Amino acid sequence: MSPYEVLLTENQRYVHQNQEQKQLIEKLQSEVTFLQERIAWFERQIFGQKRERHISDDTQIELDLGIERNEEVDTTERIEYDRKKSNGKRTPHGREEIPPHLPRIRIPIHPDFDTTGMEQIGEKITEELHYKAAEFYVKQLVRPVFATIQNGFRTVVCPQLPPRCIEKGKAGASLVAQTIVTKCVDHIPLYRFKQQIDRSCDMHIAQSTIDGWFSRGAFWFEPVDRRLQEIIRAHDYAQLDETSVQVMIRPTKGKSHRGYMWLCSAPELKCVTFNYFHTRNKDGPGILLGPDYQGIVQTDGLEVYSAFCSKSTIIHAGCMYHARRGFKDALGNDRERASWMLDKIQLLSKIEEKAKVEGYSPEERLVLRQEESSPIMSEMKQWLTDNLMESLPKGGIGKAIKYMYNRWDELSRFLSDGRIEISTNFIENCVRPFAIGRKNWLFCGSESGARRLASVYSVLATAKLNGLNPFEYANVLLEELPKRTANNIDDLLPHIWKPQA
Repeated sequence: MSPYEVLLTENQRYVHQNQEQKQLIEKLQSEVTFLQERIAWFERQIFGQKRERHISDDTQIELDLGIERNEEVDTTERIEYDRKKSNGKRTPHGREEIPPHLPRIRIPIHPDFDTTGMEQIGEKITEELHYKAAEFYVKQLVRPVFATIQNGFRTVVCPQLPPRCIEKGKAGASLVAQTIVTKCVDHIPLYRFKQQIDRSCDMHIAQSTIDGWFSRGAFWFEPVDRRLQEIIRAHDYAQLDETSVQVMIRPTKGKSHRGYMWLCSAPELKCVTFNYFHTRNKDGPGILLGPDYQGIVQTDGLEVYSAFCSKSTIIHAGCMYHARRGFKDALGNDRERASWMLDKIQLLSKIEEKAKVEGYSPEERLVLRQEESSPIMSEMKQWLTDNLMESLPKGGIGKAIKYMYNRWDELSRFLSDGRIEISTNFIENCVRPFAIGRKNWLFCGSESGARRLASVYSVLATAKLNGLNPFEYANVLLEELPKRTANNIDDLLPHIWKPQA
C-alpha cells in the first residue's frame, strides 16, 4: 500500500471516529436536556403551583387604547346610566348583608342608664350570623289497631306502613340522605359521621349499621343511575374520561388493587354517570356507550379510546386543554415557543368564553368559530409543521408538539360543529369532587362497594350540574323511590326534577 493510500485510509478512519463522537455528543446532549426537564418537572410538582393558568408575557406591558401616541384626547365625556336606588340600609365596614330568608331572633338590650324624660325615636339593629348544630329527631308513625269478631273469631287489623327506604330499620330517609351526602358531597368518611352522631344524640350506633345505611341508599339510587346511562347512550354527543380508585381485595386482608371509575357524560343534557371497571382496557368505551353507538365522542389523548373511536359511525373529537398541558410543562426549558402556543390557545379560550357569556346557540357559536377561531388554528397548524423537526423528540417542547400534531384532526373538530366543546372540561369538573373524596375515604371496601359508590356519584354529580341541593334531592329520592317501579321514575331524574316552591 502506497503512502498516499495509507494517509487516505487514516483520514477516513479519523472522519468516521469524528462522526461517531459527534453522534455520541448529540445523544448525550439530548439525554442531558431530557433529564434537566424531568428534574424541573419534579421540582414543580414538589415546590411549584399545580394550577394551569397561563399569563401572557405581554400582559399589562402596554395597554392598547386604539389611539395614536401623540394624538390629543378630549378629557371630558358625558356618561349616562341608571343607578339602583338604595333602600337606606347599609352594613358597617361594607360587609354584605345577611340573606333575609334566614330566621331572626330579636334580643333586646335594655339601657344601663336612666331614660326618664327621654323619647325613643328609633332603634339600631346589629346582626350576627349564628350556628345551631344538626338536630336529630324521632318521627313516630302511629297506626291504629282495630279488633273485630267474625264468625266467632277475634281478628286484629292495622293499616300497612308506607314503603320505606330501609324496611324495619331505625334510619329514616332524611338520615340516609345525609349519610350519602356526608361521604360523597362533603367528603367525610363515615366513621367520622358516626362520631358526629354519637356526640349529637348521646347514643351509640355501630359502624356497620351506618355503612348499611349508605349501602341501602345506594341501592335506591341504582335505577336512577341506569336510566341516566340509557339517556346518555341514546344521545349523539358524549364525553368520556376515567380516574383511578383503590379497591380492597377480599378475602385477603390489607391488600388492594387499582380499579377505575369511568365517566360518561352528555354536556348538552347536563348528565354524567360513573361506572366502576376492574381495569382500564380498550373495552371500556364500548361497554359505556354500547357497541352500536353513533355520534360524537370527545376524549383526551389516551390510546385506550383509539380503537373504539376509529369506527366509521363515530366522530372523534379531542381536548385542546390536554394538548395545552405539554406546552405548560415546557415553559421552563423553552419559554419562547411554549409561550407562543399558550398565547394562541388562550385566544381560543377567550372566544369560547365570549360565546358562553353571551349565550350563543350552537349555530351562532359555529359562525363565531369560523370567523375568529379558524384563522388562529391555521396559524397553530403551520407553526407545528415548522417546528416538528426542529425539536428534540424526548424534550418537553418536542413531546408537546408531537402530541398536538398527531391529534390535530381531533383537536380541530370543534371548528366544524358548534355543539362540540373545545375541551373536556365539562367531564373533568365532574371528576374533581370524586378525587377530593378519594383523598379522604382512601379506598372502597370491595368491588360491589365501588359499584354502589359509582351509582351514588352518578346521581349526585348530575344533580350538582343542574343546580339542585344534594340533600334535598337525595331525601326526595329516598322518600319516593320505594313507592315507585323502575319504569316510573323519569320525573325524578336530576336533570328533570324541579324543587317545589
